[in-house]
Amino acid sequence: METFSELLTAHMERAGIGDSELARRIPVSRPTLIRWREGVTARPRYREDVSRCAEILRLTPEETDAFLSAAGFAPNNAISATESESAGGAASESADGAAGGAVSESAGESAGGESSLKESDELGDGAVSAAASPSPSRQRRGLRVAVLVAAAIAAALIAVLAVAAAMTWGDLGRADSAVYPVARDGETLIAVAPFVNYTAGAQGFNVTGRLMAALDGELAAAGLADARTVELPRAIESREEARAAAERSRAALVIWGEYDSGRALARFESASGASEARGGQVVDIASSPSELPAVINVGLTEETRRTALAALGGLYLERGEYDRAKSALAQALRLETSDAAALANLRFLLGRAYQGGALADHDEAIWLFTQALEAEPRSAAALNARAVSYMDRGRDGDADRAVADLTRAAAVAPERAGTLVNLGAAYAERGAAGDSDAAVEALTDALELDPDYAAALVNRAVAYVGRGDDGDVRRALDDLERAIALDGGLAAAYLNRGAALIARGGDGDAERAMADFSRAISLDPDSAAAAFSRALLRSDTGDLDGSIADLRRARTLAPRRSEFAVTLCWQLSAARMANEALSECADAAADDGKARDAMGLANALLGRRTRA
Repeated sequence: METFSELLTAHMERAGIGDSELARRIPVSRPTLIRWREGVTARPRYREDVSRCAEILRLTPEETDAFLSAAGFAPNNAISATESESAGGAASESADGAAGGAVSESAGESAGGESSLKESDELGDGAVSAAASPSPSRQRRGLRVAVLVAAAIAAALIAVLAVAAAMTWGDLGRADSAVYPVARDGETLIAVAPFVNYTAGAQGFNVTGRLMAALDGELAAAGLADARTVELPRAIESREEARAAAERSRAALVIWGEYDSGRALARFESASGASEARGGQVVDIASSPSELPAVINVGLTEETRRTALAALGGLYLERGEYDRAKSALAQALRLETSDAAALANLRFLLGRAYQGGALADHDEAIWLFTQALEAEPRSAAALNARAVSYMDRGRDGDADRAVADLTRAAAVAPERAGTLVNLGAAYAERGAAGDSDAAVEALTDALELDPDYAAALVNRAVAYVGRGDDGDVRRALDDLERAIALDGGLAAAYLNRGAALIARGGDGDAERAMADFSRAISLDPDSAAAAFSRALLRSDTGDLDGSIADLRRARTLAPRRSEFAVTLCWQLSAARMANEALSECADAAADDGKARDAMGLANALLGRRTRA
């Protein structure tokens, strides 16, 4: 009998579907799918994932039954006959088959005209990498017992830990018939798992209920009618389990954690993997175990509200509502805490909020990431985030600082493809001697870790065009074609293919580039770079009105970009709209030579020769 791995590979080849597309449509993480296909994970955890896979691959009823049987689940005909088989199935992924760290390709704002893609990362032990990696052993993470009351309590706690390590969430999933809440269309779901209980004697405290009550209060105060909190049916003990739960429930945010006779800890996992990986203390450390019931069940402490506000801020980040994220996270920071890790995470999240939006404040973001790094100096996440802000800010020396941060991050976590993507973008941004070759090398290394990493392909294409060796434009176009085949919704791929076509300059390339720029705008209406690129091309083809319209769009989307203001000033002067031209030039830097040239032309058109 063929194995599940063999059947999956054969059916995928017949359907002509790749790992990334199939994983996205199920949905599971791409590393999980690769582990299925390569036989690293012999059997998937959930029957519904296998059924959805069969549906996407368009298997016949007979093939679907064979597929389910190979995965360790009852075939459909058996369920129809008995109506008693559990939909959860009897098989489970091993610990090595848990969902890996999927890359979020929209978390980072791009620099240098948005020609490259930069990845955001999460603070702590979460990886920005789509490469498969073994899961850590299922033990308690980050829990420190604050009060050692007696040897008997310590012995009991160790016994509880031994049981917890043996009974994992994935193991229990083998016979899991529990009903999981699922987000409705248009709804934002925050899922809270029951906290793992490590108290001596297994005393039960309503940590989950207190957190949900605090979250509901913050959501109501924020007026988020489309957001809902739900409780998951079982506890979570690892980040991989949290990500699997997020996939299963389609939750934007999963909150999970643990408590013992000293304190309670909360952790977060977002749908994109770009949220808080290490949570902070939820409740005050009690001076004795007897005080904990009152702390948790009676006193809704500031730490609990801070956790709710941090979760709300993370939710806003997921939705791209950066100003509201700033408000929630700033409120959380105003609540005093002695937990250094929690404080570092709040600053990290607030830094991400300052990175986003048209009016991003990269100075503030850099300061916040620097504060987070003082507490967590080996955080690849914070190093990545600060490097992205350096590139987006673009002052003298910022590209050097970005390269330094990303070199450190790559040394800390060499398996993370996202760090190498950012490093390639930083080299391309700096543009010093040898940097084009270094960018190509870094991005090639990223693609060795993940051959289907669309963002790495886009960035390597940018590096090729910047290097300009013989055949580099062709190599760039090959990479961009492949990126578009992997992800047809990636606006940056179309934007850069348009630029590469213009660089090639063959017959019909200008028309193809115009179509690509328009496609990029339709996919990402907020892309100032796409509007600016199309404006320049329209100017070259004599469409002055269209060029001015695109430049106005770019100016609205990125009001701080002086080169957009200068170019619009020139175009308005060319259209003999001198007064409007002067207004645009006034927004450019006073020492910008191009801006002063454009102002001279506008003044000449108005007859102001001395000023001109």
